[in-house]
Amino acid sequence: MGITINNSLSLRVFYGNYSPLVKGQARKEVSKGTLSFADASALRNAIRKLQDYEFEDSPEGQVQEKVTAFADSINNTLSSASKYSGSTPVKNAVKKIKQLNQEYSSQLKQIGITVNKDGTMSVYDSAAKNYSRERYSDFFNKESKYLNDLYDAAKKITRRVDLRI
Repeated sequence: MGITINNSLSLRVFYGNYSPLVKGQARKEVSKGTLSFADASALRNAIRKLQDYEFEDSPEGQVQEKVTAFADSINNTLSSASKYSGSTPVKNAVKKIKQLNQEYSSQLKQIGITVNKDGTMSVYDSAAKNYSRERYSDFFNKESKYLNDLYDAAKKITRRVDLRI
């Protein structure tokens, strides 16, 4: 997977105590289980924080950064959990995330996110400029089946990885 990671403030906030694992050498120095746990936890945090975020009151740059950090957390989760070999439920969760991304690809495209063939995401450089804040508020709402199913898949990863592996 060719993924470019943006080291944004939002992404570091999503990672919380695991923020050193956002990118770089630190990602190579921890166990696959720890990395999968950190990435899936960040994805869960991203979903909950974006469901509470006030898109309509935010500047374009902040919206762009939040949407990009969301996509990066999904991409990181897919990358690390795909390499984790300790659990069938983890592999099934990865499949579920990719399936959800494909299933909702047209709705994601309407907010400037492209789903790649491998299930990862790319965000248009000017997504926040080209799409209304209302679209983001509507997409990232608490009733979103996509986000709630995505959250459940990430939760399965955090529950099933062994941090020692």
